[in-house]
Amino acid sequence: MKILVPIDGSKSSKKSVIVAQEFGEKMQAELMILTVIPETTVFEQYPTNFPYTLEMDQANVERAEFVLSDVERELGKYPYEIQTYYTSGNPAHQITKFAEDHNVDLIVMGNRGLGAFSRTFLGSVSNKVINQSKTSVLVVKDDFENEKK
Repeated sequence: MKILVPIDGSKSSKKSVIVAQEFGEKMQAELMILTVIPETTVFEQYPTNFPYTLEMDQANVERAEFVLSDVERELGKYPYEIQTYYTSGNPAHQITKFAEDHNVDLIVMGNRGLGAFSRTFLGSVSNKVINQSKTSVLVVKDDFENEKK
């Protein structure tokens, strides 16, 4: 069995990793941890000679690698295979495409992402994944009350 866990470093995605770990241990599943680097299409629309987009791309890759290595440390005692991946593009599309390309059995993802804007954005990502994916999706609800404290 393969479980895909899309993450972004938020509390919600960290909680989804814990839930995926619990499911994975019971099902003897391989965990596939994926983070999607946001597109830089806004900058590509306005061509410039400045290396700004390259610097942003490099910063995004470094952040993706950090988020993935952080999760790998947290899953250090997981008894089955763990693989980490990052890609770039539209998050919902990349998640559903990855699940299909890798014959994933279950997607476990958080319902909210980083920051006020991203929370809305990730909410729409999880909604799109639910509606577009051929794979079953488990959305891990965030404990909103405890987060406020």
